[in-house]
Amino acid sequence: MFRAEPLVAIRSSRAQDERAITTASQAQPGTYSGRRGSLSSWAVTTSVRFGAMSVQGPHAGIHADLFADSLDAILWLDDEWIVRQANDAAAPLFDRSLGQLIGMPFGQLVPRACQQPTDDPMDDLVGARTQGAIRRVTAMRPDESTFPLDMSLSPCRKGGWLTVCRDASDRRRVEAELRQAQKMEAIGRLAGGIAHDLNNVLTVVRSFGEMALEDLAPSVPGHDFLKQVLKASERAAGLTRQLLAFSRRQPVVARVITFNDVLRDTEAMLRRLLREDIEFTTRLEPSLWSIKVDPGHFEQVLLNLVVNARDAITGAGRIVMSTANVELDAEYAHAHGVALEPGDYAVLSVSDSGAGIPIELRQRIFEPFFTTKPPDRGTGLGLSTCYGIVKQARGFIWVYSEIGLGTTFRVYVPRTRDRATLRHNTTGKIARVGGHETLLVVEDDAQVRRVAVETLTRHGYRVLCAQHGLEALRIIRDSGVPVDLVLTDVVMPKMGGPELVKHMREQFPRLRVLFMSGYADPTNDIGHSTALLEKPFSRGRLLERVRAVLDGVA
Repeated sequence: MFRAEPLVAIRSSRAQDERAITTASQAQPGTYSGRRGSLSSWAVTTSVRFGAMSVQGPHAGIHADLFADSLDAILWLDDEWIVRQANDAAAPLFDRSLGQLIGMPFGQLVPRACQQPTDDPMDDLVGARTQGAIRRVTAMRPDESTFPLDMSLSPCRKGGWLTVCRDASDRRRVEAELRQAQKMEAIGRLAGGIAHDLNNVLTVVRSFGEMALEDLAPSVPGHDFLKQVLKASERAAGLTRQLLAFSRRQPVVARVITFNDVLRDTEAMLRRLLREDIEFTTRLEPSLWSIKVDPGHFEQVLLNLVVNARDAITGAGRIVMSTANVELDAEYAHAHGVALEPGDYAVLSVSDSGAGIPIELRQRIFEPFFTTKPPDRGTGLGLSTCYGIVKQARGFIWVYSEIGLGTTFRVYVPRTRDRATLRHNTTGKIARVGGHETLLVVEDDAQVRRVAVETLTRHGYRVLCAQHGLEALRIIRDSGVPVDLVLTDVVMPKMGGPELVKHMREQFPRLRVLFMSGYADPTNDIGHSTALLEKPFSRGRLLERVRAVLDGVA
């Protein structure tokens, strides 16, 4: 065996994709397995260069592909913040060619990020705590239009900075929609809670007012005063219904109908609401898809939208109502800013030739009590009521407006394939409102409880009462009196109505139940087929519903 220095040969070549390929071969002479010869080894090194920045090693080709094929814009900046290299995605993002980008100061692309009151204009971007973190900045196109940009900035080991950028316009829109939805949800919870408490108060005012009115002769001066009190309570009840509609806590009696049905039922009334100088036309889709909604609620939607359109028109103008079938895909919903699941929808449109809605007001028009009308012309609850009703029907209301040209509201509701059912009218089946049965009234509000007990007792019923479910169970256990009907609130402390009924039906399987609530949706806590008495209720309505449930016609 002998020692010899290895012989090394180095060759260089360049691939078509601009990779520099270096091949080194090494021959080591010697004796191997009893024979003289040389052992050759080969090493292949590729080097990819991005201007002054290079990536070396066996994975350099992969790195180059990542740089070139990235959907995000990637720019390499030198120590003077000049763009020295950019990938293909950077050109459309900044609306410039790659040739224009190379050599451009980064401050021309992201000017506001470079206007910090520091010695180094980029200090705020490259601070130790922000390196590599994603930041939201404002970028500028050649026409001086701006757009939100999410970018990260990281130092390179051999100098300069690597920045990865992405257009944040869609993200900002989604964030704004989420904030708006959260705000509307919070306002809805507040409105629903207020409406619930007001309904309890109005039930007391209305019921005791009716009792007092019964005991006063029409010739007594206070008789007319009480009638005015009752009228005011009815108006207040209407306001609470609008608040509940906005908060999507209004009880729903859904039927299979079409928007055409709603429009035909209300068209005569709508025309009477308009001035003679407003032209009113309809364009109805003859084969309109069915929807499953509460007809009364959507009559209210139609009424509010038409009144809003009328008030937007100064002088002569026109209102056009139309219906259509629409198959929405994700791309359509995204392009129109409609937050809907893809699928089939029936659409109701109300367009006017009014003044239009300024863009800064459009985000607020569905907020309760927000209005641009004079105090004597609106409560600010019309559009918020529409919003709540449509959302409760799993739909969406969309608005488009241009100043001086007018506004269009479009209501999207999912198509249903259920068949329409006939309505059964039970009016007139209740021959009497009093009785001698034993009733259990369960209500946590003392005044509402007193109203119910006083009203039912006056009409012959035997009445037990409790302020929550646990007390009701104790009364039933201690009294041993069989109960014919339970009249109970839905939400109460310690034990609510649905849980109370579940326990009582273990002992009385045929027990009849009438729930009362200021905002309960039957589809949630108490089920579709359960009898419900909505607050605020009159004494007559209370007696009618109790008798109907006892007689099995509710």
